[in-house]
Amino acid sequence: MLRTLKTVMRQDKEKFKIPKSVQQAIPIQTIWKDGIFLVGKNKYAKTYRFTDINFEVASEEDKKAMFLEYTNILNFFDCGATTKLTVIIRRLNKEELKEAVFIPKQNDRLDKYREEVNDMLMEKTVGANGMIRELYVTISVYRKNVEDARNYFLRTGNGLISHFSNLGSKCEELDAQEKLHVLYSFYRAGEESHFCFDLKTSAKLGHSFKDHICPDTMEFETDYFKVGERYGRVLYLKDYASYISDEMVSEFADINQNMMISIDIIPIPTDEAVNEAQNRLLGVETNITNWQRRQNANQNFSATVPYDMELQKEESREFLRDLTTRDQRMMVAVVTFMHTAESKKQLDADTHTILSLARNRMCQMAVLKFQQMDGMNTALPIGVRKIDSMRTLTTESLGSLIPFRTQEVMDKGGIYCGINAISHNLILVNRGLLLNPSAFILGVPGSGKSMLTKMFILLIILSTSKDQVLVYDPEGEYEPLVQALGGVSLPICAGSDIHLNAMDMVKGYGDKNPVVDKSQFVLSLYERITDDRYVIGPKEKSILDRCVERVYSRKRQYEIPTFFTLRRVLQEQDEPEAKDLALMLELFTDGTLNNFSHPTNIETENRLISFNTRGMVEDMKDLGQLVITDHMINRVSQNWENGVRTHIFLDEFHTLLQHKYSANFFDSAYRRFRKRNAWTTSLTQNVEYVLDSLTART
Repeated sequence: MLRTLKTVMRQDKEKFKIPKSVQQAIPIQTIWKDGIFLVGKNKYAKTYRFTDINFEVASEEDKKAMFLEYTNILNFFDCGATTKLTVIIRRLNKEELKEAVFIPKQNDRLDKYREEVNDMLMEKTVGANGMIRELYVTISVYRKNVEDARNYFLRTGNGLISHFSNLGSKCEELDAQEKLHVLYSFYRAGEESHFCFDLKTSAKLGHSFKDHICPDTMEFETDYFKVGERYGRVLYLKDYASYISDEMVSEFADINQNMMISIDIIPIPTDEAVNEAQNRLLGVETNITNWQRRQNANQNFSATVPYDMELQKEESREFLRDLTTRDQRMMVAVVTFMHTAESKKQLDADTHTILSLARNRMCQMAVLKFQQMDGMNTALPIGVRKIDSMRTLTTESLGSLIPFRTQEVMDKGGIYCGINAISHNLILVNRGLLLNPSAFILGVPGSGKSMLTKMFILLIILSTSKDQVLVYDPEGEYEPLVQALGGVSLPICAGSDIHLNAMDMVKGYGDKNPVVDKSQFVLSLYERITDDRYVIGPKEKSILDRCVERVYSRKRQYEIPTFFTLRRVLQEQDEPEAKDLALMLELFTDGTLNNFSHPTNIETENRLISFNTRGMVEDMKDLGQLVITDHMINRVSQNWENGVRTHIFLDEFHTLLQHKYSANFFDSAYRRFRKRNAWTTSLTQNVEYVLDSLTART
């Protein structure tokens, strides 16, 4: 036997004691607040949770890259410790899910819509899979005391977090309360929301932590067990196929029953593994030589070596080649499957399904006989291994049992965004948890961009009490929704009595110097109102910058700067270019398109405001979008000062990227939105404009 394996088995060997209570059946002796558990004589364990990644929907090339990165994680495991990978598949508590999804009533005129939305969410919840996957890695190691173990887990944990980060998965350590909650979810399935434990209070009262997590009863039979009112059974992977698909674990997850898949891994040092492989190869070659010698002694000089001996020789050579030239490590692993059901009949049916799936993959599974308690403790992410049914694998062979499938998005406090196509669970997104809450909605015409946006607007208004929603609506399609929710739809067009002052500036308008940002806005504005024959050159830029600064330096308390003020200042300049610039502005001051030259007359504090530009003429539409965006900056700044979050929805976003100065201005606006707690959602069907623009990609 391998020296490392012999050492591990000697350390893990314990005198068997018949448990006289359910507490004694839980193999945990002492816990520390930071999540370190004493699970044997000088054996310490710590558990880490890592998130799922979108492996199943990735391309073949990406799958290969993910697989290689996952094998790097397996190679990282320490030879002096036992590592347990655990995939927990459990059914979501319906009441807990309703509490997370449903919108509470607020006793206002919108409660009828909240009730309708909750009915829709109920249908989605009932039709959803309702199964979630939790992924854990538990490391157990023998140390003299807890301080030595804590130093080891600190070093190993940092390495684990780094390796999982390279894979795109977030890894975090569990403290004592979080790990006990995981065990509680198994022992008392269906009561997850009732878990309440405080380590300090429990220690003061002299209570055992096991009293807070243990079930009422445990019964162990020959080939199954019963925890509380639930039946369970533990199986193990008895024989492996020569080829295992990476979809094997995912197939077991589709049974839609509470299940736990654990892989206990004992890495073997490379030098010891190579010596073992060489000895095996030497033994096979010796057997072949002895067989040939016997045939020669019987005067059978033409006999060929039996196929099974040739196969053993080839496999031994390939195994040695993997260890020496392909960066593979030798792993000794135990794979256990534990599943539970509401009744014994359902349990037997699920067991038959699991055995059939294993046979379809050319693997052989078996039910543990008279070892159900040991199997249960081995499968749980506690950190003990009571089953000795070990198999020798290389890193790649073990990596085929990859635990990743699809990333679930079920954020606390999130809003409903659809159904996961792989797991069929609800998608609940809380953009506030993201590093950058800004979003794009992209799609071809007719794909449902506007419908999705309307659903977001509806859910935001119904689920919040103070958040304000601003919508740029170029086609007037949001007006019915806005009116139904009690919002204000502002039709901005030539001849309307709705005015937005393009020169407005409120406190906090710019990052440092608001006049500089307003100057950039005016440059963008002139870029929109000129045609290709007239180029805004260095002279025009200097004149506009100078005039914008003078507009605000002349400001008096009773005077509000407008386009009229800017045009008057331009006319006062001596340069002929200034006269041309003033003349260009005449259409938007004294002409028919003067909606943006008068003081703003929108004083409504409504939570939902839509800027409807459907009636705008084409000459005014580009300018209108720019002025509306500038007005949104002012509103965002005011809301930020008042502690109110702003949600901004910009339809036909690609039109903002067609001109250089406009793109730069909107880039500045986007950054200001993000800093001032405004969540921007941009809609476009012209993805090429977004991809072609460096500013938009940034």
